[in-house]
Parts: sequence; structure tokens; C-alpha cells
Amino acid sequence: MKTFRASCLVLLMLSCASLSYGAVSAKLYRYISEEGIVVIDDKIPPRYVTQGYDILSISGQLLGTVEPTVPQNAVEKALRKRALAAQEKEDRFILVSYSSVAEISSAMARKLGQLDREVKGIKTNIKNSHKRIAFEQQRAANYQRGGKSVPGNVRDTLRELEAEVKKSNVLLEIKRSEYLKTEGRYQGYIERYHQLKA
Repeated sequence: MKTFRASCLVLLMLSCASLSYGAVSAKLYRYISEEGIVVIDDKIPPRYVTQGYDILSISGQLLGTVEPTVPQNAVEKALRKRALAAQEKEDRFILVSYSSVAEISSAMARKLGQLDREVKGIKTNIKNSHKRIAFEQQRAANYQRGGKSVPGNVRDTLRELEAEVKKSNVLLEIKRSEYLKTEGRYQGYIERYHQLKA
């Protein structure tokens, strides 16, 4: 009988410990990293504890806030508040806009496909402009070989084409940068969606 009671007591203690562990692990911590990024994790690095943090439920509800132990100036407080507000706004956008990772991946593929087509179009324009420049340069060379001055309309066309190529190259770099930023943004959405739906 004593052995049975002892076994029951051990089982009860293990159950309580398991429940206690589950309750602890069901909390998340939200803090600002050194890079100014809002981080949500099931643990908080010791170096961030003194700057204050929020305690969240596993569903993302705010359970409490631990104020900074080190005094913060008005600028730091404003930056923290702004970063948290921006993260909450983005979280709402992600949850309202997408119901699965597949939807985010599909949206990313569409956007990147559109940007890729725009990049190809710009490259085609640059290539065509270079062909026209080569043609006009050949015309100018023919005039010069014949001992004639290059007509003003040829010189004007060359200047216009060269200016067009410069603009297209600038636009090409902008689109390439936009492609990388868009890819990074959607990858961030996917990672954040996993966290919000964990």
C-alpha cells in the first residue's frame, strides 16, 4: 500500500512539474535588439533585461511589461515605442493579409516575377539604345571620312541616346535593389508568420 501511495505521489509531482514547465514555456518575451529590431523569443538574453521588455502569451497577447532598470532618455523611449508600434502594425498586416506560408510565398513569387520582367525590359531598352548609338556613331564617322561635318541632328540623337542609357542604368540599379528588398521583406513575413502562428 505504501509503495502504491509513493508511486502516486511521484506521478503527481511529475505532472505538476510538467504543467509548471508548460506554463513557463507558454510565455514569450518581446524586446528591442541592439540593431533596433523588435525580437520575440521564448527567452531573453541577459544583456537586454535591463532595457525592459514585454511578456506575451503564446498567442501574442500582452501579459505584462517589465520597465527598464537603467534610466532611458526621451529619445530611447520614443524609439522603443515607435519600434513596437511598427512591429504590431506589421504583425496585424501579416495576419490579415495571409492565412498560410504558401500564400506569402505565392505573393512573393508574383511580386518578384513582376520586378524580374521590369528588369528584363530595362535591359532590352539599354541593348536597343546601344545598337542605335552604334548606328549613329557609324553615320557620324561616315560624314567625317567624307570630309564633312557631322550634322546637328546626328549629334543631338547621340546625346539623347546616351542620356537615355544613363537613365536606364540608374533605373536598372533601383529595380535590382527593389528586388532584393522585396525578397527580404517577404522572407521576413514568412519567418514572422511562423512565430505568430507557433
